[in-house]
Order: sequence, then structure tokens, then C-alpha cells
Amino acid sequence: MNFTSDIKKEIISRGIGAKRGGLAEKKAGLSAFVRTCGTMGFKDGVPTFFLVSETENVTEFFINLFLETFGFELYISSATMDRMSGRDKLLLQCPAANSETVLKELGLLKRTGGFKEGISSKLVSDDEKKIAYLRGAFLGGGSCTLPSEEGKTGYHLEIVFPEREVAMDFCDILTDFELIAKLVERKETYVVYIKSKELISDFLAVIGAESCLKKFSAFVEKRDEANRKNRARNCISGNADKAAIASVNQVMAIRKLAEHENWKELSDDLKTLARERLKNPSMSLQELADYLGVSKSCLNHRMRKLMETAKELND
Repeated sequence: MNFTSDIKKEIISRGIGAKRGGLAEKKAGLSAFVRTCGTMGFKDGVPTFFLVSETENVTEFFINLFLETFGFELYISSATMDRMSGRDKLLLQCPAANSETVLKELGLLKRTGGFKEGISSKLVSDDEKKIAYLRGAFLGGGSCTLPSEEGKTGYHLEIVFPEREVAMDFCDILTDFELIAKLVERKETYVVYIKSKELISDFLAVIGAESCLKKFSAFVEKRDEANRKNRARNCISGNADKAAIASVNQVMAIRKLAEHENWKELSDDLKTLARERLKNPSMSLQELADYLGVSKSCLNHRMRKLMETAKELND
């Protein structure tokens, strides 16, 4: 399954700022989307931006969100095929007459005219706005892979940013929800990532992806149970191997002892144990103890005595 796609579909279905009076949340989500998959610059001295998206439903969602927030639509200026992913890349642009106003409203433009380097504190001034920002950022630059996907061996959630300052501020937002993430530079981008399955679960809970959280929890439990069974099988196998090696060593020691004159000095109990071990080399110590009608601790004591006596022959 493509878990990233599942998370994005659920975020879209739940919306951003869907509640009445959610304009500020919409702006936070849109700002995060611009930060993760947008490029800002100046054209003829006017600040402007464009967005690049590879996912059709995400593109449609943000076109509608812009319309709800600002009263106009972004338009698709071009579509090209990405050779690596095989998917279309859609280039979204903002009408030139509206771009400066939009950038200011999204907390991306300074009053002096330059672009802000980090995330505007006003934009994420409360938990609802922060959650909206997390949702928008995941839709724009997020992914989550599970151990069974694409040969992956571990859990991994990440969100990619083109700017370090934004990525660092994003980590601070996560910390506000007790989500501890790491930051690494990768090919001129900055990746905020989480590998703990517990923290990934908490992230899904924070952004309100309840269906994906249930699916994730079920996946983790099933995989953990399989791992427990595998460890148990390995343990049993390991113990069986150790028991087999111990049995071989016991048989060899007893045979050596039987050929030595010290054999006559052994007690009847030790001789009986020695004979039965030679007859039943594959029996476990517990099975051998049950067969002889003694406790396992008693049999262990006798076996140690036999082994010590055999070892003395080499000393």
C-alpha cells in the first residue's frame, strides 16, 4: 500500500480550515504548501511565486483552497513529464496582479519587500493554525513509508523544505506537540524526519488523520507480532542448537570416560545416567530427567559430575 497517498487523501477529505471562521487556518496551510513546493522571486520588480505539484488531487485541493481564501484561482501554466517518477508535473501560477497581496497574507513577504526567511510566528500563533501548517506542509512535501514499502526496512516520515530556516522553525512547531524530529541536508534541500513508530503515530493523531492512524496501528501491531514470533523461533532454534552441541559433547566425554579405569569408580547413579545418555543422545535434559525419574536440577548435577570427571582425564 502507498501510505503517503492514504495520508494525503485523508487530509484532503478533512480539509484545512474547514470549520466556520477558519480563514487563518487556510492561510497557514497555504503558506506551508508554498514553502514546501513553491518558488518565490521577483519579476519586473514585483514579488511573485509559482508552485510545482506532481499529485493531481493535491493540486485540485489547493486551487480550491486559494479560491476559498482569496476569491480567485491559481492557474496551471504548464504540465511536463517527470522522467524519474513518470508523473506529470503541474506548474501553478498566481495572477501577477494578486501575487504581492497573497504573499503578504501568507506571511511570506516582509513589510520592507523582501521574503521572510522562516515561518511567521503570527501565522502559527495557536494550535489550530499550527496543525493547519503541518497538514499543508505534508501535502506539499511530505511522505511516510512503512517497512514493507519499496524494500524499506524501517518506519520513516519526512517533510522536505528548500530552506533551512523554515525547516528549523517547522521542527519547533513539532516540538510544541511533543514530536521530536531530526533535520538533515539532502541535495540542497532540508529534510525534517521522524523514524520512531510511536512519534509517527503521534504525528498522525495531531494532524487528525484518524483512519490512517488506525491503519498504521494495525500494521505496527501485526508486524510486531510477526517479529515476536520470529524472535521466539530463533530463540527456540538457538536453544535447540546449543542443546544438540551440549549433547554431542556429553556423549564424547562419556565414551572417553567409559574406556578409562575411572569408570569403575563412578557411582551407580552416574553410570546409569551415562548409559542412558549414550542410548538417547537426542533427548533434552528435561526429557532425560523425566525418563530416569529425577528432577532436572538433580540430573544437571550428575551430568556436571560426569563432565568434570571426564575433563580430569585430560589434566
